[in-house]
Amino acid sequence: MNNSNQLAIQTEGLTKHFGVIHALQDVSLQVPEGTIFGFLGPNGAGKSTLIRVLTGLIHASAGHFAILGRRSKHNFQLRQGIGALVDRADFYKQLSGYHNLELLARMSGHNKPSHLNDILHQVGLYNRRHDKVKSYSQGMKQRLGLGQALLGDPKLLILDEPTTGLDPIGMVEIRDFIRKIAEERSATIFLSSHLLHEVEELCTHIGLIFSGDLVAHGSIEDLFQHMGEITLDLEVTPTDVAEKFLNSNDLVQSCQQTATTLRVSILYENVPELLRQLARQEVNIFSASQKNRLEAFFLAQAEGK
Repeated sequence: MNNSNQLAIQTEGLTKHFGVIHALQDVSLQVPEGTIFGFLGPNGAGKSTLIRVLTGLIHASAGHFAILGRRSKHNFQLRQGIGALVDRADFYKQLSGYHNLELLARMSGHNKPSHLNDILHQVGLYNRRHDKVKSYSQGMKQRLGLGQALLGDPKLLILDEPTTGLDPIGMVEIRDFIRKIAEERSATIFLSSHLLHEVEELCTHIGLIFSGDLVAHGSIEDLFQHMGEITLDLEVTPTDVAEKFLNSNDLVQSCQQTATTLRVSILYENVPELLRQLARQEVNIFSASQKNRLEAFFLAQAEGK
């Protein structure tokens, strides 16, 4: 699905000032087509500002950008082929979900009933399409928001904090629908978030922004190659044999026993060799999981700021 030679979004020196506040500072970012790209940063870091520039809600102070190959300075049709959900989804509460979508679809000429029903199927609201929006949960409203973003069959979907304000069940629902949209439509998804676990579960590529400065971006696996020490949880038996081996192994920084695993601190680059060595012992390895990889990477980048 991912064609790394084509870019869905490319920014060049993008800058936005609000008076003395530098919301974006010389941001040069590349988002490959076909990826789910997570744009990460603390609250107030500049995530929403970049999205507002890309979606035309505000103008940049300096720099250029291109969307699906169309450059900001040269093409009035720049934003054709994109859909967006910026801020929390809001609708006419006295109207049904279907009627809300129909009103929005009339503006773009995508209001065929079959098209609207297909979208409602895709976001899991078809059986509630005739119910008033005031009866919808917040998660359902967010799914309807995804539906309106899909009205024009976009090749690029831009989502600003899509799970904000949702309960855990609603968050899982939205993540599942984002995966489904990416797979079924071969669309590029660009989403901002400050939730590290959400991005690590969903995204193939990430960008990190702090105080308006882009500090890292690329595929998650490539970026993680530059990580230092990570935490590895090993589910093994017999525990005493594995623990003795790990405590005597030069690759291991430290090893401690938890209720269900042996928790090892180790340099990321040494993980494959440790697992090869452990497999040669009289030990059964049921699972090996890296905990909070993105959190460790994020904090390491934050410390460098």
